[in-house]
Amino acid sequence: MKFFRMWAMCLIIVMGCLLSGCGNTTMLEEYSFGYTQLKSEHSEVFLMTPFQLGKANRQNGDGVMYVGNDTHINLMAISESAKEFTVRKLAETSRTMLEQTPDISNLQTKVNETTVNGKPAVETEYTYEEPLHGKNTKLDVRSLFFEDNGQIWHVMYMYRDGDAMGKEVTDYIFGKIKSY
Repeated sequence: MKFFRMWAMCLIIVMGCLLSGCGNTTMLEEYSFGYTQLKSEHSEVFLMTPFQLGKANRQNGDGVMYVGNDTHINLMAISESAKEFTVRKLAETSRTMLEQTPDISNLQTKVNETTVNGKPAVETEYTYEEPLHGKNTKLDVRSLFFEDNGQIWHVMYMYRDGDAMGKEVTDYIFGKIKSY
């Protein structure tokens, strides 16, 4: 009799786990998405994010930087004055900086023309290996470069290659930018 009760209780627990999806957290269960306000000078844009971004004033120039990360994805948004850069020039400068970084290997780049809020923009995709915590890690990076009210924005989404949740989150939020 005791054995039967124990067996029945184990069966109920297993069935409960199977029905509730234990261990199979979906992206929408793990994250609460919303728009984060980004401001720099006269520019105000809203970026879809899975978490809040922290704001930091930049030490080497005008503009601001917003950053946030978790175990799956790193997000960064940087503004530069449109007086100093164009959208294309900032995208090229970003690629050149990666090419000149000595720790980066196997850099693959892809650049496309696109639009953000109906204005011309540049989309870049990079994959490369970089030493993290003592071992080479392959990273996937997608960026958008666009202009809004006198500011050039560089919004970067980065995740480890093979991180299915990082890729799914990036695919879900990439390019979801509003300005008013």
